[in-house]
Amino acid sequence: MKLPPTHTLRYDSFRLMDVQVDETVISIETPLEERGRIDAWNDLRRSDADRLILLRDTGPDTAMVIGDGEHRSILLSDEAQLVALSKNEKILVDITALPHHIWAPIFQSFIKAGKKVRALYVEPDGYKTHPSPASANLFDLSISFGGLSPLPGFAKLSGPSDDEPALFVAFLGFEGNRAERIINQLEPPPRVIPIVGAPGFQINYPAITVACNRAFLGDFDCNSDIRLAKASCPFEAYEALASIRRDFPDHYLYIAPVGTRPHALGAIRYAIANESHCEILFDHPVRQSNRTNGRGIIHVFSFI
Repeated sequence: MKLPPTHTLRYDSFRLMDVQVDETVISIETPLEERGRIDAWNDLRRSDADRLILLRDTGPDTAMVIGDGEHRSILLSDEAQLVALSKNEKILVDITALPHHIWAPIFQSFIKAGKKVRALYVEPDGYKTHPSPASANLFDLSISFGGLSPLPGFAKLSGPSDDEPALFVAFLGFEGNRAERIINQLEPPPRVIPIVGAPGFQINYPAITVACNRAFLGDFDCNSDIRLAKASCPFEAYEALASIRRDFPDHYLYIAPVGTRPHALGAIRYAIANESHCEILFDHPVRQSNRTNGRGIIHVFSFI
């Protein structure tokens, strides 16, 4: 059996003793799902509140820092402001409930600053079934979408040159219309390479992902180009992108992380390390409350 990477730890429960000494924790103020409520954060607030930073989403480019007697706004595209959130060298970012437009620029800023960054992600036990399930939306995950726009700190002034071929690399999830909506913004549409999370959080999830994306895969004739990366592993997602780059060394990569959050984490880490030949395309979903059920395995990924 293939062993998990040594830079990933897995827990049934995450306690205060699992937070490293002198590690600052960054998480959301009010989680909307059960899996986003981590008891260790309440314990840290009581024992060493200065090491707990809670954030509230206040807009596409801003967030509010919530503390004891302190409420201040931060600009998510201001790298210096983000790094100043903590003077500690060790950072633990809880990406479970924070929106991508908040955790991604924070993660990038601390990585670029040379901090010892870990990311925590809690799997759901299950997903909320859509009241009117369709082939592209079996689960009820999003209310709406903000539309295609860069994540803060990831805007590109220029894409590929006129003579540079491009690929559209889509990390697929259960919302089968997301990847197609994004690629339709590109003219002309580039060749598509899909990445499916396999093995999945549950044994049947890869098949559900393919089924939900059947129209997209057929419209762009890319079934034979599907690649696999473990749904819970950002490092396999990173390696999948690196492998595509090795296979297409002269191609520019448009990366759409619309699958699992660990895949998105791996895509963001790849984009940070390879700014010259790729960019992140994101559609900013407005998530349903209580869209998941229960709490599954807790993963902690080390980027040290």
